[in-house]
Amino acid sequence: MSCVASGAAGSPPPVHPDLVAVATTLREQGLLPVVQGDVQRVRAQLERIDAWAARRSVPLSYERTLGFAVDGRTVACKLYWPEGDETPCLMFYCHGGGFRHGSLAGWDAPLRQLVRDSGLAVLSIDYALSPEYRFPVAFNEVVSIVSRVIKLGAITDCPVRGYALGGDSAGANLALGAALALRDAGFDGLRQLLLFYGSYSRDLGSDSWRRLGGYGGQNLSVETMSAYWASFLVDDEDDWRVQPIIADLAGLPPVRLVVGELDPLLDENRELADRLERAGVATHLQVLANMTHGFVRFNEVAPVVRDVIGAQGSALRRALCAQANFP
Repeated sequence: MSCVASGAAGSPPPVHPDLVAVATTLREQGLLPVVQGDVQRVRAQLERIDAWAARRSVPLSYERTLGFAVDGRTVACKLYWPEGDETPCLMFYCHGGGFRHGSLAGWDAPLRQLVRDSGLAVLSIDYALSPEYRFPVAFNEVVSIVSRVIKLGAITDCPVRGYALGGDSAGANLALGAALALRDAGFDGLRQLLLFYGSYSRDLGSDSWRRLGGYGGQNLSVETMSAYWASFLVDDEDDWRVQPIIADLAGLPPVRLVVGELDPLLDENRELADRLERAGVATHLQVLANMTHGFVRFNEVAPVVRDVIGAQGSALRRALCAQANFP
């Protein structure tokens, strides 16, 4: 992100001032994201940014790292547990990062807030990253872990009373794909999906990609997204597991979609909302004014992001309680 202050005739609106302030501070501290070059260097810089953004985040009383064996790899997951609820609903969460960046620690701050605001427990899945692991490894890991926990009906021997699934950006892609795979396998335990600014299609020719790619200094552009797909895929796959927007979407639980009006993924999120509604899925799409891509991790340093997560957490709490008549 970088400061963008104006909206000249025909140009996009200005970036939200809270995000401009974050970008200004990152620049002053030498923490602007790196998007090209050695993947380890990029990851290291993003981890430094995440550590700065989450420095004020207060841990929950119960947080625990778990390991799930999937196809010979131990997948680390982090469990966040709400205060005062022995049998909460559980949300599985897949972080963003273009299928090749992101870590459990990088999403501590927003997931802690989501737990506090929603009353849900959250299991964050550290799925395999590309290019070390390519499609469908990450997809298979998410499906395996979610289905395993739902079959058990518990996590760390603690019973849970229902399930949700969420993610942001590339993680939203994996979450939606996993929900479809679970539906096809006969699982009906998912009650809600919460998807922040997901990438659901390989089509980079939409109007929002043309107008908003890289806008406001955000690092999502046609060039970077093309590189992410190239890093993730083995044989240029394009089936529904890669592009869940093309799947038969009927039979999914209610879906909440959140995307910024300045996100190049805006058009495909709108298209997904339309397709979900046509498939008979209860759908709520929120387009956030003046918001760019990738904002979730900045909830501790950008009040507008804290408000967004708070609103979504409260909505999840109401929806899950209403579905099950819980107090």
